[in-house]
Amino acid sequence: MTSAPSIAYLLPDPGIPVGGTKGASVHVESLCCALARAGASVTLYAARVTGPLRSAGSDRVQVVPVDVGAVRSGPAGEASRTTASQRFFATVGEQLGRQRPDWVQERLTLFAGQGTEVCSALGLERVVEVNAPVAAERARHFGLQLVEEADQAERQALAGARVLAVSEPLVGWAMAKGAAEGEVLPNGADTATLSPGRWAGHGRQLRRQAGMGERVVIGFAGSLKPWHGVELLVDAVATARAANPGQPLGLLVVGDGPQRPQVEEALGRLPDDVKAVLTGAVPFAEMPAYLAAMDICAAPYLPNEDFYFSPLKVAEAMAAGRAVVAADFPPVRQLLDGTGELFPPGDLAALARLLADLSADPHRRAMLGRQARLSAVERLDWGAVARRTMQFAGAAMSAAPSGAPAA
Repeated sequence: MTSAPSIAYLLPDPGIPVGGTKGASVHVESLCCALARAGASVTLYAARVTGPLRSAGSDRVQVVPVDVGAVRSGPAGEASRTTASQRFFATVGEQLGRQRPDWVQERLTLFAGQGTEVCSALGLERVVEVNAPVAAERARHFGLQLVEEADQAERQALAGARVLAVSEPLVGWAMAKGAAEGEVLPNGADTATLSPGRWAGHGRQLRRQAGMGERVVIGFAGSLKPWHGVELLVDAVATARAANPGQPLGLLVVGDGPQRPQVEEALGRLPDDVKAVLTGAVPFAEMPAYLAAMDICAAPYLPNEDFYFSPLKVAEAMAAGRAVVAADFPPVRQLLDGTGELFPPGDLAALARLLADLSADPHRRAMLGRQARLSAVERLDWGAVARRTMQFAGAAMSAAPSGAPAA
């Protein structure tokens, strides 16, 4: 592509608010702003907007709210989600016809299968961004009544599509659903904002406020959901403390979610000499300071034979120069690329040993943090993600038959 492209990013999911703090909201904002910084003209069409974009480059992203009507949560709201998707694409289709972007990038969304037909009718090149097998994920964790309808919408959305997916398992899944081609593009991080030197003082201040002082602080940052394994981390910290009684420890859990009561119960079992703090949700802008307050960042995912995540929390911990300890799944291993410590998922003893060893070894923590930071800057910065996105879309456009609508 020889000139700056125009991109229409479609976010038909009312559960992912533009301007929100959840990981999916951060992903959408970070990518769109990075594409704008790379020179693209970006229009973000969103079913839900709760606040402004805050990342660098946000002034060059046009956010267009799309009124999809009221959407109920849970299985009872599935019909309203289907209607919302229809309204979204009807509205956006008209605007795309006037805008004529170089390509459309659509985030795969539950019950949203109309993107293929809309873009084909307009002759627009389309890339589908796959972050999860949305119907299966919803069924497993929240319940799903309209299973056949959800599966049909996924197949419609992926039929003949060119796919960017955050992990290799998701590329394979999308191809099985009918995608024409796929490429792995893991989650990224804002490496400039997360530069460790910018936040060291803030991190020390948070440690003092939390009463953790000179303790070795083990941290978790993310939503409190069952598969994230936060209770396992709490028990591993207790075991690590028993194995190394001379090393004072702190545990900092940053986030909120449906598993909070279970996490609070687990924290109550910790020995009195482990200082533990559960912050609840924190503003997006404050997260770098909390990462800076941690000496070790943990991603203790539980066993899952269908693990497909590209954990944003791991990428951001790497960018923040933290030593990372994570459950050993292929996508996590690919993200870390040798810069962190891995343990078998669900293995309490192995996790505890790693935490005990790293807590007692400041030099290794520092080395891992430096290596992680360098790797993140080189491979995982959102700018690099944006460039690869543009290369993928540009190659697809070059391959499309001249004068023919792109599939």
